[in-house]
Amino acid sequence: MTRVGRAERTARAGALLLIGGGAGSGKSELAKGLAAADPDLAVVHLDDFYHSDPDAGVTVEKLDGTGRVLDRAHPGSLDLGRALAAVDRARAARAVVAEGVFALCFPELRERADLSVYVDTPDDVRLARKMLRKLKAGEPDAVLMLRNYLHFSRPRHEQHIAPARRHADLVLDGLEPVPALVAATAAAFVAAAY
Repeated sequence: MTRVGRAERTARAGALLLIGGGAGSGKSELAKGLAAADPDLAVVHLDDFYHSDPDAGVTVEKLDGTGRVLDRAHPGSLDLGRALAAVDRARAARAVVAEGVFALCFPELRERADLSVYVDTPDDVRLARKMLRKLKAGEPDAVLMLRNYLHFSRPRHEQHIAPARRHADLVLDGLEPVPALVAATAAAFVAAAY
């Protein structure tokens, strides 16, 4: 893994990097690579801040018709207040990466950022990565995963996440190797954080 150079570790305190993109685009791997290259970097995973009460967010009818669940593919299901509070707390660190599918969807996050990055990855690759991740985690029903993708995830990506690309200062090709993405992002972040 390419190490971030000493000069690059002196970004001003609390500098914020947002990483957005579709599920399976490589956002988390990029954040992990940046943190490995710079142990002083704090990472906030926005996916940790969905509403715990489905009624507080956007819900959808379950495909099997057995009730409603939180629509995790809709930005209205993210508890933005808690996410912003976590980002603001993390800014006590020298620098912070906040990553998640909705990272670029909210003006309240974008206005705090020194640099915003969108990881652009083809739909088929994102779907394959997501399915592999879920199957490795023990998700038993590949048919249900694909139905959810077709009914909810894909349309929501086109409606909310893909258009947020226009808010990115830097667009990365999610098919590139992680070390190359880390190097490009680190260089742009240092330039933006001074």
